[in-house]
Amino acid sequence: MRAILAALVLLAVPTADWELLGTRRVSFTLDHDAIIVGVREGGFTAVKIDVAGGNLEMYKVQVTFGNGQTFSPETRLNFQQGSWSRTIDLPGPVRILRRVDFWYRSRVRRGAATVRLFGLR
Repeated sequence: MRAILAALVLLAVPTADWELLGTRRVSFTLDHDAIIVGVREGGFTAVKIDVAGGNLEMYKVQVTFGNGQTFSPETRLNFQQGSWSRTIDLPGPVRILRRVDFWYRSRVRRGAATVRLFGLR
């Protein structure tokens, strides 16, 4: 039993290289939210997203960099409770993140989920 519990804890926590950049409690009745990062966090080479508290389809992700340029990776993410996105590599050298916008939908129309954004230096 302890081994199973330890394995579940390891699955829920990213490696030490990933930094939590922000969280957003998202309503299943809305379809767009953003996590504001800001220049104080420094530069990153990749991002990763996870969702807790419900199933969610994220059909668009747009990263806005410190200089105002945007990047929308080709992605359609289907999150089950507690699942992670793939690693999304950012173009170019280390980039300052201003914000990450995401558009989503869910078949569940009640409650909310929590989206967490992580960055890799």
